[in-house]
Formats: sequence, C-alpha cells, structure tokens
Amino acid sequence: MQCQVCYENKNISYKCSKCRIKYCSVACFQKHKSSETCFEKTFESKSTVEAPITQTQLPIELGDDEESDRLPTNILERIDQSNEVLELLKNRHLRTMIKALDRSINPADDLQKAMMEPIFVQFVDQLLMIVENKDR
Repeated sequence: MQCQVCYENKNISYKCSKCRIKYCSVACFQKHKSSETCFEKTFESKSTVEAPITQTQLPIELGDDEESDRLPTNILERIDQSNEVLELLKNRHLRTMIKALDRSINPADDLQKAMMEPIFVQFVDQLLMIVENKDR
C-alpha cells in the first residue's frame, strides 16, 4: 500500500484520526489537512448500534423531476430565522451528522440511520413544523 496523499512512498506510518486516510510524512499530513478532502467517516453515536455513514465529495445533481422538492425562498428564510433551529444547530453531534449526510453516497440508507438519533429527529421535526406552517 502507498501513501494516499503523495502516492509515491510505500512506507506508510500514519493514519488521519478523522478520515483514516493513510499518509507517509508530516508534509503529506499538512497537505491533507489543508485540503477539503478530510472528513469524518462516521458520526459519533451514543446509541448501542453504531451507524456508519459512507461519504463522498461528489455533489448530488438534481434531475428535472426533483426540482419540485426544493423549498420556496420564504420557507428557507423562516428556517434561517428560527431560533429553535439555530439552538439545535449548536449541537456539534447534529452538525457532524448533517455534514455526513450531505456527503453520503447512499443518502436514503444513511438518513434512515440518522433518524435513530433523538437529536436528529428533533431537528427534522422542527424543520417540518416550519415547512408545514405555511400560513405564518
């Protein structure tokens, strides 16, 4: 196996604690940390079942049929101004889960795993209350 940063050195001595990529030197570590490719492989869980989330850096492209799934600007503004949502987003565990879902290769399965976490369910419930309360 070779260094996953420089792809030259076969003497692998180190592993990133966050994303577990293998690298050969301090220089490769610094190059890796300064890039945007370093992210956690799993979100932390206090539940008895670990729920790993597989991630990728590739954005998901919306097809024409998915355009209707976008929220209107006025609802996005209400979410942005919600004190309850902002309070929930102060939770580092929740933010880590959301970032992992955003990078997920299999978002449907990973969303189902995330819904096993009470803080994530609370966040989703708060968003749904804002989205469904259209007469505000």
